[in-house]
Amino acid sequence: MEHVYTVHTKLIEGKTYYFVKKIMTFPELGEAANLVTGYGMHTDFEKACNIAGIEDTSARKKLLAEIEHLNKPKEPAKKPSVQITESVNKWLAEIGVAVLN
Repeated sequence: MEHVYTVHTKLIEGKTYYFVKKIMTFPELGEAANLVTGYGMHTDFEKACNIAGIEDTSARKKLLAEIEHLNKPKEPAKKPSVQITESVNKWLAEIGVAVLN
């Protein structure tokens, strides 16, 4: 038997809520034997962990690091630049379409 912990956040009415689960697993029995033994929700991460019954400080640190990693701002994707060749522009102009570049 071992414990697995999960965490996720949700923004509700402008406040970030932490949802923490404490799951008891029996690896020899597979995933069907997983039991949620604690569940906590609060705007304070530490209080959510207290409600869920997570007493292991290293597990709390891992969960907090996981949240920080997930909530880290992501770089916006760069839009590809497309160059329209002169031959395409010439063809478009011939059929009456405005030049694109």
